[in-house]
Amino acid sequence: MAYFTGSKLGVAVALLVTGSIALFSNQIWADAVSEPILPITIHKHFLEGQGLVVTEAESDEAISTEGTINSSSHLFFEGKISAYVFDVDPGRVRIDGLPYDEYIHILKGRLILSPDNSAEVEYKTGDSLILPAGYTGYWTMPERYREFVIINTVSEP
Repeated sequence: MAYFTGSKLGVAVALLVTGSIALFSNQIWADAVSEPILPITIHKHFLEGQGLVVTEAESDEAISTEGTINSSSHLFFEGKISAYVFDVDPGRVRIDGLPYDEYIHILKGRLILSPDNSAEVEYKTGDSLILPAGYTGYWTMPERYREFVIINTVSEP
């Protein structure tokens, strides 16, 4: 058995206390991050339109549809960004100031964008584009249309 006297005892107590604090702090940290952060797989069957869920029309002052457009989707992730597949019947939508930046990859069909005060642009299956926040114009899907979308959900300051 070891015996400590004077300053050796103080050093031993300090080491014991410091070690205990370090172990306790590590346990708190381990408890706080016990859920591992894992990659999110973009499953191919969703991209092919299988397993999508009917989407209820949401109210958005910046977006208005001409008539009823049936759609379905699958949300892969929602946080600072949202990533999802969106599948929709043919239709036309008016956008008056898109509220967020949007990356789009067209999986099926065609998309015709008609920005106010600019020429119409057509995109088709396999094309990708970025639609910046503030876009104003029409969004036309002349046939069944499916896209993979990533939007920025964080408001600009």
